[in-house]
Amino acid sequence: MRDPSALEVGEWYDRFGGLYGLTMGDSMHLGMWAEGVRTETGVATAEEMWEELTRAQDSWTGALINMVGLLPGQRMLDVGCGTGRPTVRIGIESGASVLGVTVSAAQVEAGRDRAEKAGVADRVTFEQADAMALPLESGSFDAAWAIESFAHFSDRPAAIREVRRVLRPGGRIVLADCYEAVPFTPEEVRLFQAAFALSRLPAGPEDYSRMLGEAGFTIHRTRDMSREFKPTYELIPRLFAARRTQIAELVGTEAMAQLDSVYPRILTLCRDKMGYTVVNAVKSP
Repeated sequence: MRDPSALEVGEWYDRFGGLYGLTMGDSMHLGMWAEGVRTETGVATAEEMWEELTRAQDSWTGALINMVGLLPGQRMLDVGCGTGRPTVRIGIESGASVLGVTVSAAQVEAGRDRAEKAGVADRVTFEQADAMALPLESGSFDAAWAIESFAHFSDRPAAIREVRRVLRPGGRIVLADCYEAVPFTPEEVRLFQAAFALSRLPAGPEDYSRMLGEAGFTIHRTRDMSREFKPTYELIPRLFAARRTQIAELVGTEAMAQLDSVYPRILTLCRDKMGYTVVNAVKSP
């Protein structure tokens, strides 16, 4: 199966972004639990589970903000910003200017709405753009992060070169994403790509560091975070079941039948075979 194009990824999120909103918290990225352990709360409502997942996502966003170390007056690029919750938060907490880019028109609209409501639309902005061919000036950003967006890119080295191009010398990047901790079978690859509009994941956590190094970045730290993110895949199936009626109304009968068939298999695959890594790097002079 071929990798999806940037246009196809954008169209997929425009169509199914609401599914993420119902089942994956408010940030559209994985959540972080200390030591990978959830506190069991007994029977929880869908809203309580959604809020727990959002808090775990916020914990990870906070950790990433600390890694970036963005300062007032600086400028940061959010590569694959989703609906903009982390983008707006780092803008608020740092006092810096932040640009979020995504291939989804619906996500751009959602991000702009968040920034407007937070009162930071003058310096936290959103644009529709392909990260593999950024329409941005070279050397115009002090920092960048990419939170689970590189999994979508059909040409990851090209995206890394583009991020390096738009960073100033000494500019820093934090890249957080998934990899195949256990090799996927060909059938699993097809299932995964079709379900999430993803390109095939790297074979190990070192692949992101290698690509960054080859593009001219100096690697400061690589950390495997797989254990901290495993509880995400305990919550999402329960949220899916609790909100099945809402999801069916959102996606339609035919798509819901497909989801009922493949979603549990996909989440089991993520839980059992997928790892997670974060890399901190700096643009070499």
